[in-house]
Amino acid sequence: MTDIVAGGLSAAPAQFRVGTVMNKTFAILGHQFWKFTLLALLPMAPLLILTLVSASGSGTPGAEFAVAGALTAILTVVFQSIAQATSLYGAFQDMRGQPFTIGESFRIGLARAVPVIGVSILIGFATVLGMVLFIVPGIILGCMLYVAIPACVIEKSGVMASLKRSVALTKGYRWQIFGLFLLVVVIAIMGGLVLAKIGGESIPGTLLSFAWQVVSTSFGAVLSAVIYHDLRAAKEGIDLDTLANVFD
Repeated sequence: MTDIVAGGLSAAPAQFRVGTVMNKTFAILGHQFWKFTLLALLPMAPLLILTLVSASGSGTPGAEFAVAGALTAILTVVFQSIAQATSLYGAFQDMRGQPFTIGESFRIGLARAVPVIGVSILIGFATVLGMVLFIVPGIILGCMLYVAIPACVIEKSGVMASLKRSVALTKGYRWQIFGLFLLVVVIAIMGGLVLAKIGGESIPGTLLSFAWQVVSTSFGAVLSAVIYHDLRAAKEGIDLDTLANVFD
């Protein structure tokens, strides 16, 4: 079976390989960078306001600052999950060599917003709990549940069904997914540290850090779509047009 990647180019027969996944992800982002950046920026815009408010109150002692920080962390998970959901349609269309609009992507992603948020919260809870239990279980759970949000949007499944589906799809490929996950985390952290060093705690520094967060979220969203597609292609032999029928 032959896949189609960004711009309508032919790819090798379906196999799940780290290099292929990364090449597709960079090709899609390079082809539609500003669209995917906007798809991440629009849901995450409220985080910028919260971040600026938190920064202005960083000298405030006590529970108020802690509550603001916790609220920001929770909302970050929620808004990033929505950004991932709204990016899926665009990623699949670009893999097919078809155009897409911001409006179409938002309509399809937001239609599944409630279960996607539920999936995201459970993934976050399970991963944090696993991290508390000597870190390794958290990493394993993160890899097992990596494509739960794409499964939720594409297959229109419920919260628990999406988690189970991700566990099934990632089975046999979790080391590869761990490598991809680790690469994304390292890039995001290193980029954030560099920009924090450049901008410091000033407002321009906060804006730079937020911009990097948007870009890294966009990258992660496209990566999850490619991983989901390539897992299904490798395990089930399904092609892009069949997967994309869900959007019609």
